[in-house]
Amino acid sequence: MRSATAARATLGAACVAAPGPLLELIGGPDMDDPTTQVVVRVLGGRLLLQVAADLAWGRRTRRVDVLIDLTHAASMLPVAARWPHHRRSALVSAVSAAGTALLDLPHPRVVRLGGQ
Repeated sequence: MRSATAARATLGAACVAAPGPLLELIGGPDMDDPTTQVVVRVLGGRLLLQVAADLAWGRRTRRVDVLIDLTHAASMLPVAARWPHHRRSALVSAVSAAGTALLDLPHPRVVRLGGQ
């Protein structure tokens, strides 16, 4: 399993299983608000769908995963700007999505010269 897939699985499961405590951990708003918790669960479900696709189709999903994560990260920036009450949770969501996208990018191979 790729590290990005493991990160999505962990975060997605946390969002679906415990949205209130997760919002409390990051200092998000309305930890007890059912609407906010539904949004967190939906975002967690999206992550778990990505995990399922990764497990079913393997590395072929890498480009789509990166595109989805970067789109989500970009979409959280206007949310943070428009609704200050949700700024912290939107920025945490954006950073975590960008982080999983970075995990999915191919890393350059290190070439050692002179046999070192």
